[in-house]
Amino acid sequence: MGLSSRETLARACLWLACLGAVAVGSVLAIHWHVEHSAAPRLFASLEEVPTREVGLVLGTSRHRGTGLNEFYLGRIEAAADLYHAERVERLIVSGSHPSKYYDEPVAMKRDLVARDVPAESITEDGGGLRTLDSVVRAHTLEGLEAFTIISQRSHAARAVYIGINRGLDVVAYCAPDIPGPFEDLGGFREYGARVKAFLDVTVLGTQPELLDRPVPQSFGMAEKREVD
Repeated sequence: MGLSSRETLARACLWLACLGAVAVGSVLAIHWHVEHSAAPRLFASLEEVPTREVGLVLGTSRHRGTGLNEFYLGRIEAAADLYHAERVERLIVSGSHPSKYYDEPVAMKRDLVARDVPAESITEDGGGLRTLDSVVRAHTLEGLEAFTIISQRSHAARAVYIGINRGLDVVAYCAPDIPGPFEDLGGFREYGARVKAFLDVTVLGTQPELLDRPVPQSFGMAEKREVD
């Protein structure tokens, strides 16, 4: 005797529930794996962060809505503090320049100079279209095997995870987290971003769009800036 339509629907729902549970479990497992891998290399104290020659400042938009982006300001302040504490000798500011009207590395460099970081101690990289690009290009363009990543903790953990899976000796100095709805949104979004990072480094072998060459002097590249 065949199954009734109600029984068929019940079985389909059960299978969907099982698949959903597996998917959620996989996401949570990857999130924990990234966090566990990176945690020993994340530092919030200037006194504890290891000294490196170079600090890599991960880009984000300078403005959010009608005001300044607090994530951006936190990274700039953290980078300046790291430099003035002599924990790094120079900085790479990595981001995108999606139009002739806005260039993230130029903006970051300007704001760091305003905080008394010498211009000659700052290198701009406009090929940092995403976190993986910024981290890998620090190695392919600069030949760096060891450096300090600068961003908020959740983002820094993912960047460190990418670096150590590329065989790099990276640590992170964590900028202050930003309380409020944007922090909640960023935390939720980080689950998906960490799954993508895991797939990029363990399955897909993803490379930066601009792997080993400077950014061409042209604009209009698709902006892939992350919300954090």
